[in-house]
Amino acid sequence: MSTDLSDKSCRIRPTAKPSVAVVGASTDPERFSYKAVQGFVDSGFEVYPVNPNATEVAGRKCYPSISDLPVGTLDRVVLYVPGIVGMKVLDELAQVAVGEIWASPGADDPAVLAKARKMGMPIYQVCSLDLLGVKR
Repeated sequence: MSTDLSDKSCRIRPTAKPSVAVVGASTDPERFSYKAVQGFVDSGFEVYPVNPNATEVAGRKCYPSISDLPVGTLDRVVLYVPGIVGMKVLDELAQVAVGEIWASPGADDPAVLAKARKMGMPIYQVCSLDLLGVKR
């Protein structure tokens, strides 16, 4: 599997302030998904945490689903959800323009990866914390 995360792999080009949705964002500062939200904020991204059970994550408004986001284009989506949820998220992602999807460890279910590829969505098995240089 390719892990080429260069700009060439994106279906859309990042904007001046790239956007990212962190699906499965946690309100617990010890959880990796919370640290990812904070890491993307610190890296200059416009961050949209997604979790139906939270209203705010790391000082950012949290949205119940992808379809509730105030944007129709995302440079990146990072998954921190189990496969069964990831499959449903892919259906929502089909309704917006997405540059690439990162499936974090634990969210990289083979069925999710296969479905995303079948839908023509660039998906990568990566640890966003490692790529952002966030301390665990």
